[in-house]
Amino acid sequence: MIAQAILSLLLCFVLIYSWAEYRRSPAVALLSFIAGLAGLYFIWMPSHSTQVAEFIGIGRGADLIMYLWVCISLIVLLNLHLKLRSQHEVITALARAIALANAYSATEGARLRSAEHETAKRTAADKPPLPLARDASYKESTSVVRTPAVDSTSL
Repeated sequence: MIAQAILSLLLCFVLIYSWAEYRRSPAVALLSFIAGLAGLYFIWMPSHSTQVAEFIGIGRGADLIMYLWVCISLIVLLNLHLKLRSQHEVITALARAIALANAYSATEGARLRSAEHETAKRTAADKPPLPLARDASYKESTSVVRTPAVDSTSL
């Protein structure tokens, strides 16, 4: 009786979960809801599982439930594998697109940097050389203009 209560509680959680997930995936929710109801029925009426098993040709109800559980587990495992594989393909495509975008931007950046370097070379060659410090013209052009000091307390 205690095992039936614990298993019933667990299957009630499956039913609640399937009801909550119905909007996201109706097919999976419907199948898990049916499996939860069938589980509850066979927990409280174990002789009926034996009758169904004998009708199918298995012999015992416990064996039927075990076979069904293995089949459902394999289907779920296959479904998870297919979803994981499709996500891996999407991640690979995204990584490829990002790598190509970065390669294009790096190539464009290198082209711009080389163009800027060439421009800098040309402008440096076009500028007249700076006069030496000994020239009088240099000292005159770099003379400092003095402004009157401003007292900060007078402000």
